[in-house]
Amino acid sequence: MWLPVIVFACLGAVLYSYLLYPLVLFVLGAWVQGQRDVARVFRKTERRATLKQGELPEVAIVISAFNEEGHIRQRIANLLELDYPADRWRAYIGSDGSRDATGQILAECDDPRIQAFVFEQNRGKANVLNDLVSRTREPVLVFSDANTFFDREALRKLVAPFEDGRVGGVSGELRLAGSAGDNRDSLYWRIEQFLKFFEARIGGLLGANGAIYAIRRAAWKPLRPDTICDDFCVAMNVAAAGHRLVYEPAAFAEEATPDFIGEEYRRRVRIGIGNFQALWRHPEYLLRTSKGTAFAYLSHKVLRWLAPHLLLVALGVSAWLGVASPAWRAFALLQLAGYLSAAVLFGLSTRGRRLPTLLSLPAFLFALNWAFLVASWRYASGRYSGTWRRSSR
Repeated sequence: MWLPVIVFACLGAVLYSYLLYPLVLFVLGAWVQGQRDVARVFRKTERRATLKQGELPEVAIVISAFNEEGHIRQRIANLLELDYPADRWRAYIGSDGSRDATGQILAECDDPRIQAFVFEQNRGKANVLNDLVSRTREPVLVFSDANTFFDREALRKLVAPFEDGRVGGVSGELRLAGSAGDNRDSLYWRIEQFLKFFEARIGGLLGANGAIYAIRRAAWKPLRPDTICDDFCVAMNVAAAGHRLVYEPAAFAEEATPDFIGEEYRRRVRIGIGNFQALWRHPEYLLRTSKGTAFAYLSHKVLRWLAPHLLLVALGVSAWLGVASPAWRAFALLQLAGYLSAAVLFGLSTRGRRLPTLLSLPAFLFALNWAFLVASWRYASGRYSGTWRRSSR
């Protein structure tokens, strides 16, 4: 009696997270925005926060780098070109035991706005971030990556929402350069940007774009040394402390996308481990945040992370029911055929084959869910560390 319910509940949860949730979110976001617009009409208030030149806060830009000799020089030049008063920002860049020329390049920089720290030992990103933040004194902390490049006005736009004293963190927007191969990560990322925009509208912004986000220094909470998804945890700590997280897409940064799905897979496994780490270590992200945040966290994150497990449960129960029912047997075989077909497409992509758009999307979704499945096993078995490996993105 209950076995068919389990099958459809598992499949329904996955379909809800990927297909129905964006629609529900859009409707809720439109409703909330409509209420705000009506309030603004009667109150005659401005919609967007702006800060004048003399009101711009002092900012510390914090970057942890590992084996980034291919980007670090351009990243420094990018920072020095920012449209922000030179006396109101400083970058704290740490080389985390890099084995290439990253440390040497940093050491050669003589601009006083660039504070370089060359650490000989590879301690992991979380440790380096804790170290760098402890050396800052500026009231606003901006976090970014060594292989990310800010728009010239990004910093000015990123700090503008702090005019509202209730705001504790601001996430900018990461724009991925187009892929010449079959990696659908850029398409997936555009969907994620859509969700992030409307989650922010209902007061449920989840984490931040690690490439460009800011928090008040007073809201900083040191990370546990082996934390993997540092950007997610830093921002969610702000939300769990009762501060608002807002999304400012006008403050954007750019980053390259790997051409092939296989290149992205290893990064997604590592992120997946960090996802499960955050899920089990930080129940407060669900229990001590706003209703909007808890709703978005469960619908957008938790169900996505558990999607491959739910699909396997549905397949297993369908197969069990198929022992006595031809209809259930056919349904189980249909599920299995779909997963195997997507796996074959993913395998072709990892071998450098360029797939048509129609075929690359199921391959990407298989890669994403397979990465979550592998990540959950590695986290449960303790086969991970807080140190990092260099990837193409």
